[in-house]
Amino acid sequence: MRHDLLADALSAITNAAMAGKNNCIIKPSSKLINKIIEIFKREGFIADFKVIPNSRGGVVEVLFNGKMNKCAAVKPRFSTKKEEIESFEKRFLPAKDFGLLIVSTPKGLFTHQEIKEAGVGGKLIAYVY
Repeated sequence: MRHDLLADALSAITNAAMAGKNNCIIKPSSKLINKIIEIFKREGFIADFKVIPNSRGGVVEVLFNGKMNKCAAVKPRFSTKKEEIESFEKRFLPAKDFGLLIVSTPKGLFTHQEIKEAGVGGKLIAYVY
């Protein structure tokens, strides 16, 4: 029984990347997982991804480029303000300006750099480096 699809998907991606595989299949998928993987691609952590729809929530195939060390879900989902994001950077990322925190806001998903520029807060969802 699955309780957190996002944590399962991100751990599958991390395990496949550490095993040296070229791709990873995530099933089932969700809109949140697709958006987070889209951010990974936009920021250059993965090469590409394909969403394959089916009757059970869909399947996502992620293709790696070797630039990802680790990605994981943040539990519990901490609420954060723009001013507090620096402390979460120190907590979850290995070095300053290395990696990303992904934050869910009422306006959508943003990285921690975009949160600082936009001046909004939200819930901390995941990190990648």
